[in-house]
Amino acid sequence: MIRPDEALRLLLETVHQNAPRRVPLAEAWGLELAEPIRADRDYPPFPRAMMDGYAVRTADAGKVVRVVGEVAAGQNVDTPVRCAECLEIMTGAACPPGTEAVVPKEQVRRSGAEVALPRRVTPGQHIAPQGSECPAGRPALNAGEPITPLAIAVMASFGLKSVLVIPRPSMAVITTGAELISLDEIPDPAKIRDSNGPMLVAMACDMGLGQPRHLHAEDRTDQIAKSLEEVADAEIVLLTGGVSVGTYDLVPQALDHYGAELVFHKVSQKPGKPLLVARKGAQLVFGLPGNPLACHFCFHRYVAAAVRKMEGKRPITDPMLGRLTEPVEPKGGRTYFVAALAQCNPEAEPRWRVRPLPGTSSADVFASARANCYAEVPPGASELPAGEVVRFTWIGSAPWPN
Repeated sequence: MIRPDEALRLLLETVHQNAPRRVPLAEAWGLELAEPIRADRDYPPFPRAMMDGYAVRTADAGKVVRVVGEVAAGQNVDTPVRCAECLEIMTGAACPPGTEAVVPKEQVRRSGAEVALPRRVTPGQHIAPQGSECPAGRPALNAGEPITPLAIAVMASFGLKSVLVIPRPSMAVITTGAELISLDEIPDPAKIRDSNGPMLVAMACDMGLGQPRHLHAEDRTDQIAKSLEEVADAEIVLLTGGVSVGTYDLVPQALDHYGAELVFHKVSQKPGKPLLVARKGAQLVFGLPGNPLACHFCFHRYVAAAVRKMEGKRPITDPMLGRLTEPVEPKGGRTYFVAALAQCNPEAEPRWRVRPLPGTSSADVFASARANCYAEVPPGASELPAGEVVRFTWIGSAPWPN
């Protein structure tokens, strides 16, 4: 067996960032930019009114001026602003020629077609000058930056219909095991419903990968190899079950038949000791343990890191520090990653309280269903008492509950 950190290192040495690809703007959210994005023109493209009010000359401050027209957003108006005159103007509208300031409606007194201006009118007040937000040609976004909803707004403003990105990898899930049945079947005493498949699909969707293909293979080497051939175009394949040392643990043999090259098999960790990683060309194959909690943890720690690196993102997130609310017993000589619930305590240091949620085994997801993190217990540690500071990593995209 290899240590968890060594397994992660070997995995990330095997994974390469995906080649850039142009995608529609609507599909770019959450990806990494592979090109700088430059402004196609000045923004704003004209001096823009920032308030509902009146376009005026500053020399008319404190005077009564005549309203000679109005300017709505999106309207081109050639009527110039002259001394002793003004135009009513709306927020976002282009300031007409001669505008030196915009006076908000709240600061004037209007009577019919005349407006009494305040005594003080500052040049340029409530006007966004042309190009003041982003001049033409300036990079507004850089290659390597994440595409957020605000970045989408920037690119839409520039009229971009597509953008060059580091694409998400495609994924397929193959569950194995004669004991598994689908959710719409009634199990007999020796059968269980497939929970790993739906769980892995949900975890992939949480990373923005969309709906992976989901197949099931019987506990036969040829059937597993055939399923692998069916998903040969997927960049990442997740197999569940069949990776330990039992008579029907046939995934290693099936991968050999498939022509995949082993990267590593078995990690000194709990849960997830039987984890297997292999490659076939550019395809990355994970043999995840069949026990649901072990399967979940191996996706959390290893699959997610591979996905992030392929997307051009930082593969490993820095661990947090928290204080245990109750003791944790280590598990032999292996690194123990215990499912836990971290909650914020802003008055403490560190500010996270970490409550372990250990089940009876790696097959027990019921005790851990509310977990939002995994806390790490180093190998060889003695019992960690309540109050001990531990490292932990968040599960999924965000901490919850408060």
